[in-house]
Amino acid sequence: MRASKKLGQCFLVEGAVAEQITETIDLENKSVLEIGAGTGQLTAFLAARAKKVTAIEVDAKLVPELRACISSFGNVAIIHADALNVDFNGYDAIFGNLPYNLSTPLLLKILESDAPTAVLLLQKEFAERMAACPGSKDYSRLSILAQNNARIELIAEVPASCFSPQPRVNSAIVLLDKKPAGRRKLDEQLVSILFQHKNQTVRNAITHSARQLAVEKKDAKELAEKLSLKDLRVRDLTLEELAKLSVEWLKVKPRR
Repeated sequence: MRASKKLGQCFLVEGAVAEQITETIDLENKSVLEIGAGTGQLTAFLAARAKKVTAIEVDAKLVPELRACISSFGNVAIIHADALNVDFNGYDAIFGNLPYNLSTPLLLKILESDAPTAVLLLQKEFAERMAACPGSKDYSRLSILAQNNARIELIAEVPASCFSPQPRVNSAIVLLDKKPAGRRKLDEQLVSILFQHKNQTVRNAITHSARQLAVEKKDAKELAEKLSLKDLRVRDLTLEELAKLSVEWLKVKPRR
């Protein structure tokens, strides 16, 4: 089957990797959702272990091959649709070989769902950014959003040779264990603004973002001076410190 560049398709063809993905968590009596089932390589391994599998595939040309691959299983339901338009709620776990060009929106949708666990195959660089620690070069807004919602564990690196067509970069198997509802409350607009200037201090990052904050530059500087962590560099801020900044910012930011 010829892959679609438009859909960012890279099919997993190494059965040992598919098996490793399904063995990452216990699937007995579990109902799971698979994003981007493709030709069914991972779907078949999931069907052999889980109670029920709902497999999403957007490419109509792949659906017949997918059906043929899982024809011996009676516990698989196929949804022909764009995964971004499908409800991710109501499953015990989510699996998927996510297209590189849709990794961020799909990840955010997974994090917003009520599924407690996800096992994903992602571009290695993207996975490393998700798991990055404060102060590291890969630490970013993505790191904050992912880690504020889930415990991130890099399970294994997957060589590019395990896919067809072969991508230019390696991938990684990533486990997400969702955190309880008591996660830290962050001002996502503030986090986004700060990490556009992550090598600067909080004071300078806010001062240089006056236009985005819809205030004069001198006013932005005055607002920044009221923050207790204003002298720290953005790239060094922990989740706890970002939560503290969010509370302080809520008190001092201009009311609309």
